[in-house]
Amino acid sequence: MTVWQDRLRSILRNYPATAKNRRRSRLIETDNHYEIAFSFNKSRLDRVDKLLVAFAADRVNAKRCEPSDGRPATDCYRCNEEQAIRMLRYLSYATIVEPREVSSGTLEGRTPLHVLLTSALSQFTKDYEAAPSAKGRPRLAVWSNVLQVLANHKLTLKEIGQSAITANRTTKVVVKASMAAGLINADPPESMLVRTRFELSKLGKLMRNAGKRRVTTVTTKWAGQYGTHFERLLSSLQAIDSKLELEYPNHITGYGPADESLTGGSILPAETKPTRIPGRGMEWPVVPRDSDRDRSDVPLSTLLSHVLTQFALDYEGEGQGRLGLTTLFHQYLPDDGMSLSEARRLTPINGKGTSLHERHVYIVLDPGKPSDGSRLVYPTQKSRIARDAYPHLAMEIEQQWAERYGRRTMSNLRKSLEALVVQWDDDSKGYPDTTSWMSPWFQPYLIVSETQ
Repeated sequence: MTVWQDRLRSILRNYPATAKNRRRSRLIETDNHYEIAFSFNKSRLDRVDKLLVAFAADRVNAKRCEPSDGRPATDCYRCNEEQAIRMLRYLSYATIVEPREVSSGTLEGRTPLHVLLTSALSQFTKDYEAAPSAKGRPRLAVWSNVLQVLANHKLTLKEIGQSAITANRTTKVVVKASMAAGLINADPPESMLVRTRFELSKLGKLMRNAGKRRVTTVTTKWAGQYGTHFERLLSSLQAIDSKLELEYPNHITGYGPADESLTGGSILPAETKPTRIPGRGMEWPVVPRDSDRDRSDVPLSTLLSHVLTQFALDYEGEGQGRLGLTTLFHQYLPDDGMSLSEARRLTPINGKGTSLHERHVYIVLDPGKPSDGSRLVYPTQKSRIARDAYPHLAMEIEQQWAERYGRRTMSNLRKSLEALVVQWDDDSKGYPDTTSWMSPWFQPYLIVSETQ
């Protein structure tokens, strides 16, 4: 028996642990093909499983068949070895989250800490990007993750990624877009080679200075407008930031233009000694903190991003799903499902099987056309687990932080954020968009006055 066959049999025995009679699901080997037989009951969750299996079979082009072993099955699919291995990957991916026991307590009506942090970052961004001058101003994320990183240096793509803490795929996209916007020059010109060095253009330097002035202006405005609440927020963020073990982006960002995850998954497993390092993709740069660096001038937006990033990584390190996806969508998705039109108001779902939540098997849909908004969207096992753990785990991480960073610091952080949030017209939805800032066709890198 090969490793993949053993894994598939294990999944079929347990997957996804919602039906008592699932043991009849099995892998059947013949002389020249494989048959994967499933036994579903009529329960609601088994109906979701049935849709999921049909989705996976369609992705790998497996054909329906009758089990050759003569035993009963609700559905059976005939595969060659390559198709069977791909089916295994889909089924594994749909059940990759293992439930763990989390604190039984809840937030007791309090807003989760990461939602408060997101609100503050969102409001600072609004204030920064409001009323641009005729000469223009860089987007806050572009100023933070690109212009601030280059400053007065000439860097290669690799060096930019190491300084910005961005994956190679992100670095390439934002550097290329910054060149197109006239913010960056390349040496040799118009080159993206390994040896190419990049520096700010004359416009890039002007925009970097304009961004810095605006950050200072907004920070000064906040200090005067919010007084003690601002002071407590700033000091608590600085206290937490000073104890972080790794460098993070100056503005919270995804792994790539089509990947909202912060570190790109967990192909490389998490490490705890000598430094706590999260699970990550091959391209995410691990840069330990320089304890001798003076951080007294770190902007408030950067502090908010650093602390929010650490919270998300600590949350996701518990293996109960991605914080952003759960906050924005999974927590609202009931076992009975919701209509596609309603789900689309929360997150992009194209209904063709290729959008993020479908592709990563967080959801399954009733059969039908993409234009049919009445189709129901159901959570798969891993998004159900993530949804149910969310209110408890968010509280648990905050409690862990009280031990790690100090109860007074965490109390000041929460109280200051709660006092500020009620003063804002908050439309942040609870977690930042980590990808759109990279795409100039979606959000131009420079904002200019409409009266220009």
